Amino acid sequence: MKSWITAVFVLAIAALLITLFLTGSSAERFAITANGQPKARIVTGEKPPETVAFAARELQTFIKKMSGAELPIAAKPDPKSPSILLGPPAREKIPAAELEKIKRDGYIITVTNGDLCVVGIDDSGPQTDIEELLKQNTEDLTLWMFNRGTLYGAYRLLEELGMRWFMPGELGERAPEIKSLSFSGDIRENPHFITRTVGSWRLHKGYYKDIKQITVMPGERAEIGFEPVENRIWLMRMRGETFRIPLNHNPPRAGWAARFATNHPDYFALQSSGKRVLEHGGHLCYTHPGVLRENIEDIKAFAAGKTAVERGIPSTARNSTNLVYPYNRNWSYDIALDRYYSVLPNDGFIACSCPECLKMIPTNAVPDKQRYSSLVWPFVAKSAEAVPEMNITCLAYGSYAIPYPGMQKLPPNVTVGYCAFSHPSSLLYKDMFDQYEKAVKEWAELTHGNLAFWQHYLGSNRSEENVGMPEHTPEIYAKVIRTMAKFGNHAFCEQMADSVMFELFNRYLLHKLFFNPNLDEKEIFNDYVMKFYGPQAGPLIGEIYADIGNKCVEKYKNRYAAYSFWEKLFDVKTMKGYQSKADLALKKARGEQYKKSVTAFKKYYLGLMERGRLRYADPLALLLESFNPEFVCRPARKPVTVDGKLDEPIWKSSPAVTISNNLAGKAVMNLTAVKTCYDSQHVYFAVSASNPGMTNRAVQGGDPGTADGIDIYLDVPHDHRGYYRVGIDLTGKIYDSHCVDINEPARAGWDSKATAAVVLSASNYVMEAAIPLESLEAPESNLSAYDWGALIARIQVSAAITNDRLSSTSRLLRDSFNQPNYFNNLRFTDR
Repeated sequence: MKSWITAVFVLAIAALLITLFLTGSSAERFAITANGQPKARIVTGEKPPETVAFAARELQTFIKKMSGAELPIAAKPDPKSPSILLGPPAREKIPAAELEKIKRDGYIITVTNGDLCVVGIDDSGPQTDIEELLKQNTEDLTLWMFNRGTLYGAYRLLEELGMRWFMPGELGERAPEIKSLSFSGDIRENPHFITRTVGSWRLHKGYYKDIKQITVMPGERAEIGFEPVENRIWLMRMRGETFRIPLNHNPPRAGWAARFATNHPDYFALQSSGKRVLEHGGHLCYTHPGVLRENIEDIKAFAAGKTAVERGIPSTARNSTNLVYPYNRNWSYDIALDRYYSVLPNDGFIACSCPECLKMIPTNAVPDKQRYSSLVWPFVAKSAEAVPEMNITCLAYGSYAIPYPGMQKLPPNVTVGYCAFSHPSSLLYKDMFDQYEKAVKEWAELTHGNLAFWQHYLGSNRSEENVGMPEHTPEIYAKVIRTMAKFGNHAFCEQMADSVMFELFNRYLLHKLFFNPNLDEKEIFNDYVMKFYGPQAGPLIGEIYADIGNKCVEKYKNRYAAYSFWEKLFDVKTMKGYQSKADLALKKARGEQYKKSVTAFKKYYLGLMERGRLRYADPLALLLESFNPEFVCRPARKPVTVDGKLDEPIWKSSPAVTISNNLAGKAVMNLTAVKTCYDSQHVYFAVSASNPGMTNRAVQGGDPGTADGIDIYLDVPHDHRGYYRVGIDLTGKIYDSHCVDINEPARAGWDSKATAAVVLSASNYVMEAAIPLESLEAPESNLSAYDWGALIARIQVSAAITNDRLSSTSRLLRDSFNQPNYFNNLRFTDR
């Protein structure tokens, strides 16, 4: 507790110093309105930039909403009236040395010689006509890449006066009734993060054609009045990015397969089968001179102003949302924009197995996130060295997320996007944050400039089985962002776009912190609940959020699986308590806007949670009858011989877990029992499987799922996102694969180095297996400090009862084994 208080005190002092720096100490007070009457005029200068003219109208509109006074807009000052000078006229009053300190999206707000000056960097021309762009309702990023710093200064001034925009549309607006408005001080702000991408809240009609309807709350958008065009203007009011570096997968967006598959199949990754990987734009051979040459020519062509078609990239080359890029010379702005070019490999990276690539891939055991680093990063470096006038970007991602041993510092024009540990809330688990910080520092030492960061927020709600799981962890969000700010200035965060209310505060908080990481997340939250839900209802909604926040922290600290989440944390009693508080908040809410906000929270935040719980009604009923069994993994004091005999003392004393079918979680006809134990180098599994008439049938081997056998699934990080799989058929043959993330294809090249033995008898078989801890990237000491996720599955291709064909140790799992949320807990003990 003492250390926490100290940390808060230090943060408060730091915030105070920053505030003093930003706001200065000027005591000159500028009157804007008095008793509902205008006291100043808005001055834009002759022929102002379109963005400044728009800023004047926005300032006029919201000052009137707050005070009732409509300030006149004029081209020139009136000697009889104080002026709010926007853009060009403000530049005439502020010293040039001060103006030079303004960066992109930054501004100065200051009172000078009796006038209020608001100024930033502004572009002009028809392409910056915001009202016209809003009419087009366009999502083309390149159309919105223009400077509008004075507009952002106007929004910041309005916030200082009390105006708030908590979400797109009228429901999100909060204009306090203040008849007399005035400003004093000196605000000089530049955003810390240049790229400040916060997911997509577009929700176009038909935009997400394949979205699973269970993740969308019916009627939400209509009830809260959300329209896609309002999201764009809300992003501006949040002072969102006006520039974004490209940092996405190159092969599909540069049309590699379309351009080269026919004449240069050797450009693509060679598989052991002899086939080339052409799917999804193609996976490339990163040692092939031709691939490097064509990649460099692409970059040079873009830098020289050529169109994508001139480089042979088909006009049909598109991204996953079927957008073309007419305003970027048809280059995908996900890979090519301004002076930046992304060479990021394809998703679900498949390494080439040609002789030259194999030379670059380590043959010894290395961390999975480092396996192909020595293949990818030299390619990135060579690309950057060849085109020094361009900035080359690439994510540290997947199997090349960790620098390889002896890696040299990258060229100065390389921007590394850090992607590992990409879910901030997951860093609450044990020493994960320390690991994250260490890894970021390691990359920072290999780069000359600021890092970029790619992260997943609201990660617990990304897949269908996790629907309705809230993520309210503002403290770890802020902690991670402040760490990011030490080493980088570009931030991308993916979020679900399937709900507005469920993500509302998270999005609002991220926009605030990406602009200024030193803001206090607690103050931002308090301001949000008190002003969005109202002073009477806000504290009650805040109490619900606080309890949800505490439970979310508990979830991530303990890495609870989905069923534990609903049973241990958000049970029926807890949800009823939230609903009761929300009902009371609704009674206390005064004013139509506050009532609408509380109603929306109750229906679409708590409602989505309730919907998530309903998905677990059947599994929860099973839990009440018999909790999902847990493996107790005890240390073996004497050596374990993998021979299928199970005659060691540890097997006699270890508790067994039985198997249930995957259709209803019911017991199978042929009893199957599983035990486990470990020593300093291996984790062991023993399976005793009843199988009448075993000796009367020929034993068939085959890939997992095609022949009788046992599959061992191990979620060693226990993050419910991926697993190692060791499949063993009844001939004793082993089949390995590694799924890093269930959203990506499993990697078949992983070698478990496991050993196994199968002993058959007339009515059953016994299978014994040992898996080296080293192969699992697991610690070889003090395992009792860890829990894993584990699932032991049995396949009976010709089961007497059809329902028993697929069975596993999880009583909650249905259908596919590929669901780490439903794995059993494997608990290591020290005795």
